[in-house]
Amino acid sequence: MLKKILLPSLSIFLFTACSLKMPEFSMPSMPSFLSFSNNKDAIALEKANVCQKIEDIDNKLFCYRKIVNENSYAQLRMGTYSVEKKDYKKAIDYLNQSIDNKNAHANLALAFLYYKGDGVKKDIDKSFELLKESSNIDPNAAYQLARFYLQGINTKIDNQKGVELINFAASKGVSTAQKMLINIHREGSFEQPRDQKKVEHWQNIVKQNKEDT
Repeated sequence: MLKKILLPSLSIFLFTACSLKMPEFSMPSMPSFLSFSNNKDAIALEKANVCQKIEDIDNKLFCYRKIVNENSYAQLRMGTYSVEKKDYKKAIDYLNQSIDNKNAHANLALAFLYYKGDGVKKDIDKSFELLKESSNIDPNAAYQLARFYLQGINTKIDNQKGVELINFAASKGVSTAQKMLINIHREGSFEQPRDQKKVEHWQNIVKQNKEDT
């Protein structure tokens, strides 16, 4: 019975929901969940978004390359672009540069590579740690980390922690997390009580979610 409950909920879960096809290139503006520790970070994203608005891909890349040595968002976007092109050496270099420059949003992309073993030796421990480091900042990382706790991957099963992470992601606009909470509270899975009020709450949020984080 438990497997019947878990499988539908988890079928949309983990890295199958995480596209690395230049997600930041298509991002029109600052996501609402982003917060900055200082004005320098906000300025860095604004500069990167100037490049992002350029439609021609060659000119877009030229723009990014002019600022990539100093801009963590340019490093992140060039990293995800390199993943799409399967140039994993460049991807890993760019993503590590972004992380070194305190951009927690690069952790998710690098965690994906370690989880899949693309361009690096497969390392679930490394993937887990990268997601943990950024899960309080990046709701997409929190959503992906939840699977580790709910399925006991690289750690003991911790349903409470997993659901907390899903709630955080859902509160920041991640629609897959919002939809998963609907299933969780409807079915009473992961040690959560059935709660029709919460089901209806998240159903209304999903309807209003115009910008899926």
